[in-house]
Order: sequence, then structure tokens, then C-alpha cells
Amino acid sequence: MENLPLPTPPTLSTPQRWLVQVCQNRTCLRHRADAVLAAFQQYQSDQIGVAESECLGQCSAGPTVRVLPEDTWYCRVKPADVPRIVDQHLGQGQPVKECLHPRFHPPSGEG
Repeated sequence: MENLPLPTPPTLSTPQRWLVQVCQNRTCLRHRADAVLAAFQQYQSDQIGVAESECLGQCSAGPTVRVLPEDTWYCRVKPADVPRIVDQHLGQGQPVKECLHPRFHPPSGEG
């Protein structure tokens, strides 16, 4: 696995706990979901929990990542996307639009 730069740890104005689920089913694993999981695990803390997930039912868009409690879905996540998701979404509260799953988060003006 490549060495990824570590962003600054999240600093939140109000305490927030996140759970990041990373699908580890067959199809997602073929697209390096194991490396995505390992990348997120580097950021586990009191505020960020990371868990393997069974199939999330989005096999054609894997690796799939689901962020709770707000139920944000990311698709086709690569290990290189993880630092940005951690910094921008979990640290600043702004989901990474380019990685959002369009089935759950249609682009503005749709759905």
C-alpha cells in the first residue's frame, strides 16, 4: 500500500462522533476496498470510528463507504480519496461532492 499523507487531525467546534463503514464484500474488495479500509483506519480516534461492513448493496459502485450518523454515501472510493474525506467531511463538516454516491445524493437540481 502506498504511503498517504496524513491531513491535520479533525478539529470540530462541537463534539461529533463519526462511524465510517467500508464495504468489504467480494466486488468492493476487487476494487481495493481493503486498502480503503486500511487508509481510514489510520484516522481512528475518539471522534472517528472505522468498521468493516458486509455488503452495502452498491456493488456496481464500489468501493462503497457510508458515513454515519448523517448517512452520507461515497462510491468508487480510492485510498487517495481518504485524507480529503477525513479532512473536509469529518474535520470541516463538508462532504466531498466529487465522491458522493449519486443514487443517494443526486447532483443539485435533480431528484
